[in-house]
Amino acid sequence: MVDIIGEIGRLRQRGERLALASLIWSTGSIPMSDRAKMIITEDGSIIGTIGGGCLEAEVLSVGRAVLDTGANQHISYTMTEKQAGESGLNCGGTVRIYTELVEPGAGGDLYDKVLNARADRRGGVLATLLSTDSSHPSSKMWFGMDGSRSGSLQSAEAERLVEEKGPLVLQRERGLIQALPAAGEQNGENILGDSEMGKAAQSEVFIEPFLPEPILYVFGGGHVGGQIGALAKNVGFRVVIIDDRPAFANSERHPLVDECRVVELGEGLADLLVDDQSYLVAATRGHQHDEIIVEQAIKAPARYIGMLGSERKKLMLWKRIEGRGGKPEGLDRVFAPIGVNIGADTPEEIAVSVVAELIAVRRGSRKVWKTKKSGAIPFLVE
Repeated sequence: MVDIIGEIGRLRQRGERLALASLIWSTGSIPMSDRAKMIITEDGSIIGTIGGGCLEAEVLSVGRAVLDTGANQHISYTMTEKQAGESGLNCGGTVRIYTELVEPGAGGDLYDKVLNARADRRGGVLATLLSTDSSHPSSKMWFGMDGSRSGSLQSAEAERLVEEKGPLVLQRERGLIQALPAAGEQNGENILGDSEMGKAAQSEVFIEPFLPEPILYVFGGGHVGGQIGALAKNVGFRVVIIDDRPAFANSERHPLVDECRVVELGEGLADLLVDDQSYLVAATRGHQHDEIIVEQAIKAPARYIGMLGSERKKLMLWKRIEGRGGKPEGLDRVFAPIGVNIGADTPEEIAVSVVAELIAVRRGSRKVWKTKKSGAIPFLVE
């Protein structure tokens, strides 16, 4: 996965101008993430993707125009099924793409604020007052979860609305278009994917969430733990493999992950940064080690806790943990047996089922309760 914000910082440090295209609204079936972004550099290079096919070609053309004229552009693009097939895309739908000029020393420092907040494990929203007038470039403002503010939207009403809507945007982890009402009108909003507002209003602000990078701690560097770590890294997690055996926690064995730690498993979560963007997986070589990890994990503010093993193992360990004072409501947070029930057998297949579950939790799905029935599809409950 391309770190677009990091690339913006890198290009700005080199003194380069760039055009940044962002998906700000969509409806129907679309062939890209609702956080899609693409950079167009002055030499014509592309970093990231806005969806591919003729849409990407059009955005590339728009990006070049933005670099040439200095005027931001705001386009709406509808992909019919026929066009989608001709362009190699599998989806139709309508999107709105906002392409803006980013120059060194001209407001781009707000992207540094995003990078710094991410490094400090803090979140916030970046608000952009949409503008296509080259004489009045986009106003931007950073609203940090810690109360920090930087930049200006040049509008008290816009800033009030962002402050009001920011917590919702962060909770849903989805961008939001907020129409600024004329005098006497009520506020109007449109979260990415909703269909109430397909055309740009006269004055709008785009509110985009930025949360700390999700960290996955995999306890156990064996076959399954290693495969989980490698696959999770590929879908955007920072991955740390932890094992008490140096031969199972090293970069040669796990070249794709971010970090390997050799730690006595009895120390569990000691010295680990665990917050609400942390995911913990117990996949050690023995029940006694998994038991220690789970018992400590349920006291931490982790977003996800999962344990590899059978239903029998779970019941046995839960009974012992409760006997030592472990709270049942804490154990209820644990996904065990871990993974979506797809009939996985090999370490690679188990990793697919586990990472699918991690993604579901990250994107806000409700808890999946497993069933022992062979081939059954998991169902969701409130």
